[in-house]
Amino acid sequence: MYSKKVMEHFLNPRNKGKLENADAVGRVGNPVCGDVMYIYIKVKDGKIADIGWETMGCAAAIATSSMLSELAKGKSLEEAMKISRKDIAEALEGLPPIKMHCSNLAAEGLHKAIENYRKRDEVMEEFSKIVGEKDAKALWQAGISSLEELRKTSIEEIANVVSREGMEKIREFLKK
Repeated sequence: MYSKKVMEHFLNPRNKGKLENADAVGRVGNPVCGDVMYIYIKVKDGKIADIGWETMGCAAAIATSSMLSELAKGKSLEEAMKISRKDIAEALEGLPPIKMHCSNLAAEGLHKAIENYRKRDEVMEEFSKIVGEKDAKALWQAGISSLEELRKTSIEEIANVVSREGMEKIREFLKK
């Protein structure tokens, strides 16, 4: 049974949706339950100025994404890195034990977005050497935040975000 707060955030989610031109994206998933979360952040003066999310998952996954966005918005990056699964679950007035992984996934997505923000320039430089600046930005906006993630991402997913020319360059890169 879900708390009233969980149901409120599930039925009326806050900050839902992709942020255009996000400074960073945290892409996380749980292969066991199938939940996938994208946490988008915009940073200004070292604080999370705006946050959005896209979650494919159960009611608890959606509620934890919504609550996470409320907890993180306006916080410094250091403060936001301290948001834990426990903080999210407590703010939602509890989660069933079998759904606690959702709060862990939401916190992990935020932490990954912040980590990606901190290494953005380095990663964009690496991507730009392979595909050029425009396609590098498209990969970044899709939540692909390292060469390792690029290697793990399906060709179909990559093809959905980069140009045809960029795709050819990525295929050549992946053959190495």
